[in-house]
Amino acid sequence: MISTYFRLAWRNLLANKTVTLINIFGLSIAVACCITVFLFLQTYWTLDNFHAHGERIFMVEYVTETNGEIQTWGDTPPPIATALAADFPQVEHVVRIQREGVKLFNKENVFDEVLTYADTGFFQIFTFPLQYGNAAALADPSAVVLSAALAKKYFGEAMPIGRTITLMGDDQERRQFFVQAVAAPFPNNTGFAFDLLVGYHAVHKALKPQDWKSRTDGIFVQLRRPQEATMLAQQMRRYLAPFNTNNPEANIKSFALDNLRDPAPKAYDVLRRPAEARHPAVTLIFALIALMMLALSCFNYVNIALGGVSRRLKEIGIRKVMGGQREQLMAQFMAENLLLCFFALAFGLMLTESLFVPLLNDVMVLQSKLSFSENTSLWLMLAGLLALTALASGAYPSLYVSSFKSVAIFAGRIKFSGRNVLRRGLLTAQFVLAFIAVIITVVLLTAVRQWERLTWGYNPSETLVVQLSGSQQFNLLQNEVSKNANVQHLAGSVNHIGQSLRNETVQIGEEKQSVFCFEVGVDYQKALGLNLNAGRFFELDRRAEDESAVVVNEAFVKKQGWNEAIGRTLRIEAQDYTVVGVLGDFKIFGTGATHPALFFRAHEAEFSYLLVRFTAGSGKQVAAQIAQDWQRLFPGTSVNYFFQNEVFDGFYRSFRHVSQSFGYIAGLALVIACMGLYGLAAQHFSRRLKEVGVRKMLGASVAQILLLVNREFLILLLVAGAAATALSFLGTRVLLQNIEQFVGTYKPGFAPFLLANVLVLLTAAFAVGRQSWNLTKVNLAEVLKNKE
Repeated sequence: MISTYFRLAWRNLLANKTVTLINIFGLSIAVACCITVFLFLQTYWTLDNFHAHGERIFMVEYVTETNGEIQTWGDTPPPIATALAADFPQVEHVVRIQREGVKLFNKENVFDEVLTYADTGFFQIFTFPLQYGNAAALADPSAVVLSAALAKKYFGEAMPIGRTITLMGDDQERRQFFVQAVAAPFPNNTGFAFDLLVGYHAVHKALKPQDWKSRTDGIFVQLRRPQEATMLAQQMRRYLAPFNTNNPEANIKSFALDNLRDPAPKAYDVLRRPAEARHPAVTLIFALIALMMLALSCFNYVNIALGGVSRRLKEIGIRKVMGGQREQLMAQFMAENLLLCFFALAFGLMLTESLFVPLLNDVMVLQSKLSFSENTSLWLMLAGLLALTALASGAYPSLYVSSFKSVAIFAGRIKFSGRNVLRRGLLTAQFVLAFIAVIITVVLLTAVRQWERLTWGYNPSETLVVQLSGSQQFNLLQNEVSKNANVQHLAGSVNHIGQSLRNETVQIGEEKQSVFCFEVGVDYQKALGLNLNAGRFFELDRRAEDESAVVVNEAFVKKQGWNEAIGRTLRIEAQDYTVVGVLGDFKIFGTGATHPALFFRAHEAEFSYLLVRFTAGSGKQVAAQIAQDWQRLFPGTSVNYFFQNEVFDGFYRSFRHVSQSFGYIAGLALVIACMGLYGLAAQHFSRRLKEVGVRKMLGASVAQILLLVNREFLILLLVAGAAATALSFLGTRVLLQNIEQFVGTYKPGFAPFLLANVLVLLTAAFAVGRQSWNLTKVNLAEVLKNKE
């Protein structure tokens, strides 16, 4: 019986090739999206669960209260690690983590990397198998452990063990490390990892001081029993006194232990958390994308199936007259649907492997992989997806078609007007989703164009920035560059606008707030071209005074509600600073969002950047001269420089990449909707052939015929466009208001919404245009001839 069902199903699919191909292609796209989303979320929701002792590994965190706001932090003082190991027998291992941005010198090139310091018990807590070497390497202060990716990047296929690596950190001092171990490739679901790993030894300057005022990037503890975590966190209250005594501005309330494998529900809100935590919004976005594509495809199938019912009325009637039961008819139609969904699943797997997963891996840091041997849960997911797709797309058509009475069929009393309402509703819903996807894509692309055109607050095209890699480079290079007649101003900095910054907690009166800070040298304001609205900037002959002076921007002044900022005082880490100048607002991030900012005067030995302000039109000449001076002063190393107007190019490229990726989703949604429109239009036009023939014989024009046969679809598209535009417009406005601190004052006008509507309508017109035109060219003798 079952084989008969599938044999008949196969014949019916072959008899309706066009409809079959439309359904298979539409469903395969949805299936591919669902599989890709499953692979990504499977990786995302199992971050760091590969560690053998993951259920016993916890991160030490502390909770603060600032102006009534509760915040959780992951950067704890180093003494807590020693205290935990000594005071609590339930603690099996403790490991401190500290990260430092370093320059890695490889032949004549310099690369930016991240160096991780870790206690010698690192490989006892974490399951990072070593490809070469052994875990004892961390006991040697001069040893370094490389990740597999970094080893391949710098040494290719050669054996890295025994090689030397030269690194330079914030202290501008070059240090040599010997490669004594290489980790095996990390799993795809690694949220906490390393590239360069060295031992946590006091000889490293980045680790000094190790007191209650300093912070590590993380402390991990491995407990003997995970159930003891809550009690241990309460017992850690004994450390509140020394912590608060040395950090009175922090106002620490309690400690917490957060599991690495099973993080707390709001772990993503923890500030400076050493390991990545999953965010429910990411899951929601990906799940909605998969559900949207699946809904579009299932709507398509239901619509086309209901539209083709009239072709199978005689078949249904004959089957019922011959004794066929409703359950048998339902089984027959579900067999057809299941067979079609199986082909869609097979084609969807091909699309997933060849197109969808590579596209996702280009955008996301976490890498997904389609593997049946390494991912047994994928089999269950595919079986469930096949069943869900078959039921969602075929259940209603099967119930509906099998409900017809044979007497009503042969008497011609079957009416489809009620089902037309359902089909119209499904088609409208399809295009609402397609409209929304296209509108969002156009809005995203419009946003990046508007951000690029925003004023910077200064002219960035006349400043060149050289990245320094040594403590002596600033003075030597400054002396040479200053000889160039096209150079107007020179300055150095530790942090640079558009490249790097740091956060500081600032106390004004009783109120505390987090502010972006930059450490810069004399003439930084002139070298970048920032506008000085009031007061002064740092000056060469006022070193002692500048030690307790800060310069703020307009956004900072506005936030405080000051009418006059000069002379105001603020407190940072138990030291008072006086505001001596106010700068005009400037572009800190690519979106142009304004934020309060402070400037401190930095020491020349700490400079990481040299800023060169040149006369208009001389940028290439100045850059070429700097390259020559660099090679003469520092032979064997390459110069790294960029023009200030390029600092946000990486952000804009990434945002465009994300927008284009969403554009692919919008394009697929539109293709599925238009395929459904095409299938319904074909059925709709075939039923109206005689009507069109009669109207054409009576003198109807081509335009009248086109309007007649497409009026229903045109109304549905206009309704869908209006609904999607209203929903998208309101949703965009609400979203932008909630994230204004990140995107600034960007508010899309009506143009992006109009453009998106035009794109969808033109695509829909293309989908039915050829069929509509062919309908106007019908042969009257052929369509009006009585064939019975």
